[in-house]
Amino acid sequence: MANEIFVIKERCTGCGSCVKVCPVNCISMADRNEPNVRWKKLAVIDANKCVFCNACVLDCDKLFDKTKAKVPNPEFFHAIVMKKEESAAVNIDQTQYKGVWCYAEQRHGKIVPTIYELLTVGGQMAKDLNEELCAVLIGHNVTQYAQDIIDHGADKVYVLDHPSFEHFVDEAYAQAMTDLIKQEKPNKLLMPASIIGRSFSSRVAIMANTGITADATEFAIDPKTRMMHATRPSFGGNLMATILCERHRPEMATVRPMSFPRTPKVAGRQGKVINVAVDPSKWNIRTKFVEYKPETNEQVDITGAEKVVAGGRGLGKPEGFKLIEDLASTLGAAVAASRPTVDAGWIPYRHQVGLTGRTVRPKLYIACGISGQIQHLAGMSSAETIVAINKDPDAPLMKLATLSVEGDLYELIPLIIKEIQKAKN
Repeated sequence: MANEIFVIKERCTGCGSCVKVCPVNCISMADRNEPNVRWKKLAVIDANKCVFCNACVLDCDKLFDKTKAKVPNPEFFHAIVMKKEESAAVNIDQTQYKGVWCYAEQRHGKIVPTIYELLTVGGQMAKDLNEELCAVLIGHNVTQYAQDIIDHGADKVYVLDHPSFEHFVDEAYAQAMTDLIKQEKPNKLLMPASIIGRSFSSRVAIMANTGITADATEFAIDPKTRMMHATRPSFGGNLMATILCERHRPEMATVRPMSFPRTPKVAGRQGKVINVAVDPSKWNIRTKFVEYKPETNEQVDITGAEKVVAGGRGLGKPEGFKLIEDLASTLGAAVAASRPTVDAGWIPYRHQVGLTGRTVRPKLYIACGISGQIQHLAGMSSAETIVAINKDPDAPLMKLATLSVEGDLYELIPLIIKEIQKAKN
């Protein structure tokens, strides 16, 4: 039975209360255009827009209950009927699902270091659960990286090496991962919250009939239930929500890059490499890779940068980022920004650091004109050395910084650049 919602005309008074409570604006009021009707208006629901949240039903029923207290058996209100499709009960044997998996992302044939961060998180989970720590590597000519992943902590590496994976295509990667999940039944699956990880992890979750926590920054294993507690920022970083997946396996999450340290390498570590047979002819792939064009922008990417120079609202104007770029260029650093400057359109989103942006873990982080609200600190507080330049000595970031410099950044930064250039010469 499909979801269904409708209005009983005889009971609808056209009061419009349901219109106000609908979160998706799918209810409107229409003229009845009928002779001798008691009520001139009628609620009309667009079932195609309806998300079946039940808000309108509850609201109309409350009006019925209030009326019933005054009028016995009222002939109006209680006018909206919703019939929802009952999902089949999930009854899986969770004891069959074993192992903590981490997806080892590769781009253009080269391994992405996010796998080492996932192995840190997954390694602790595997230890708490007393299960194997495994990695999944998908690509073409990537088998060579399996031992490196083992050296960084994996007990087992599943390698799906095939020409069809030379370039990333969501459908193909998702199908390959889903097939492997159904075959091997992992308990947990961690994927990076990168562009590629975000792109196909949701597909995997749907195809594997499980749930997923997106962009998680904290993890824990409940010792009693053995469930994964994945915590992520919500409502613009103002709240932290812990998500559970009680009835489905594997429990999945994407992990925000740079939120955790990388596992150290132990050369020659013992582990098992499993080469998984791939047969793309079984899949109905509707998309294909056409062409790859690299960005021509020569700026350093903030996520992997060892030095970062960030600008905030204290710059006062978008042109202020020219000064930030000059300092970054002098240091060979990446350019970053706080959320207010991105929201104002001063700089593109890819430069944003914080709960709603990217997380960085550089050796040097120079914050210029950034007060340091909790949302921003969450994205950069793990930097080894933090230098803050600000007029306000009481700004949170000035207190957190390794070195705080009080003053006008428009006077100080040119002097800093001059001294750095002098030292280079």
